[in-house]
Amino acid sequence: MQKIGKKTLRHEVYEQLLDGILSGRLPVGSQLDEQELSESLGISRTPLREAINRLVQEKLITEIPYKGNFVRRFAPEEVAEIYEVRKTLEVMAIRQAVRRMTDPESEEIAELVRLMDDAQDRGDIPAYSALDGQFHAKIAEFSRNRVLVQLLGSLDLQIRLIRQMANRKPATVNRSQFERLQISEAIAKRSEDLAAMFMETHIDNVMKDAVAMLREDGASETPD
Repeated sequence: MQKIGKKTLRHEVYEQLLDGILSGRLPVGSQLDEQELSESLGISRTPLREAINRLVQEKLITEIPYKGNFVRRFAPEEVAEIYEVRKTLEVMAIRQAVRRMTDPESEEIAELVRLMDDAQDRGDIPAYSALDGQFHAKIAEFSRNRVLVQLLGSLDLQIRLIRQMANRKPATVNRSQFERLQISEAIAKRSEDLAAMFMETHIDNVMKDAVAMLREDGASETPD
């Protein structure tokens, strides 16, 4: 991590920790060593603890009494619950987006899919994941439904952490990219039902992959 200057706002401490979690540099399940982090960032523990407390509130860090703070490890059931809610909201968002978006906005979605193709070809998974987030955020924005945008935004950080984990699997990345192409083409055709069907399938498949990976990781950590 990069050292933070004395004049930098405490928000930047939060951003550094958030980036470390979402990039995997601070792995899921790892304990946060406050002394090590404060030294690597070049800051006192006060702004660091403020940032950690914020991430606890945002459910990316789990605080365990008498043990410390850990990057959140999702239970398979938690992922399933989050993604069931996400699926309902994303399907609603894409239906409204197909009805309301302009042709240039439809092309913007297609361009994001093309950029994801490029990132995938380069093997740049962090860029691919960031574009994935933009893809879904733009669909929500083009729904013109502020409540939907707000509700999806409330799940955003948890979804980004789950996405970072799921995108470790090349098969997930390949299939998901094909599904986004289907969604983009359905949008271009202004087929609300097709777009909704492809989005529902896409969210379901990512959920299944993430749940399967968590169960595999849990099994591998279980003593013989």
